Amino acid sequence: MRRDHRPYWMHAAWERFENAWARHFLYPHFEQIGPAAKLTQPWHIELFGPNISAGTTLNIVATRDNNVRLTVWSPADQAGKIEIGDAVFMAPGTRIQATKAIRIGHACLFASNTTVTDSDWHGLYDRVDPEPEGRPVVLGDNVWVGDGAFIAKGVTIGDHAVIGARSVVTRDVPAYAVVAGSPARVIRMLDPVHPMKTRLDMVGEIRGISRFMDDAYRKELAGNSTLGWLRSKLFPQRGD
Repeated sequence: MRRDHRPYWMHAAWERFENAWARHFLYPHFEQIGPAAKLTQPWHIELFGPNISAGTTLNIVATRDNNVRLTVWSPADQAGKIEIGDAVFMAPGTRIQATKAIRIGHACLFASNTTVTDSDWHGLYDRVDPEPEGRPVVLGDNVWVGDGAFIAKGVTIGDHAVIGARSVVTRDVPAYAVVAGSPARVIRMLDPVHPMKTRLDMVGEIRGISRFMDDAYRKELAGNSTLGWLRSKLFPQRGD
């Protein structure tokens, strides 16, 4: 389909169902989750382990063939944690895996199939160790992690940095740096004086983002009808 043929009422009903499902089945697995979360297809989001928290307006998009996974695995006396700031977006296939600590700043963006881990999970010689070594990972505010990028243990990434697609990050990344490659290297520096617009600007005010999203869908779906949607499903035409 080239466009969404659903009438607005159908979108609104589906969104209410997703929100209710997430509140009932997913929210209890968070240590804390802020208001106005938007979790698309929440039944394809997997949380495992304790101490997973998120700020306001968390936005996760998961799909049947590309789950999003947030995992904490560590001994009870050394409980790991995942801390997610406000207005963070995660695309399908995002994996956040902690044995010590992973801290994600405000307004970070994760493209599809990105991985952040604070551990190698197995030793070179002892590959059955139940307590793998871990070193905390910190992402500053407004970090953009490109498609398929991998961020390894012990890494700190500065504010507004960009991680190029398929990059493997094994060393600290300075603020405003654009890195790419395996291992990732700085390929340019952004101008810190240039105005920077982030997801916090769009979703910082909780009621505002709800109105913004609702207005966008009303505009996108204007003119659609239930009969038109049924026709597009049963008798699709070129241009649908």
